Amino acid sequence: MHGVTTEKAVKNQIASAKMEGLGFSKEAVELIKKYADNRLSHDKLIKIVAQKCAERS
Repeated sequence: MHGVTTEKAVKNQIASAKMEGLGFSKEAVELIKKYADNRLSHDKLIKIVAQKCAERS
């Protein structure tokens, strides 16, 4: 099995989501790349997402 880069894995998942009618902002994509590369902790990601959700309310 070949190693897949984070960039490729994220692109594949974005393409899959687009087929389902979903879309992502550039900011969201960057956050998930950081998380996948272990540059962003799970707790920090959850806090950022919760804050973004609160801003939309």
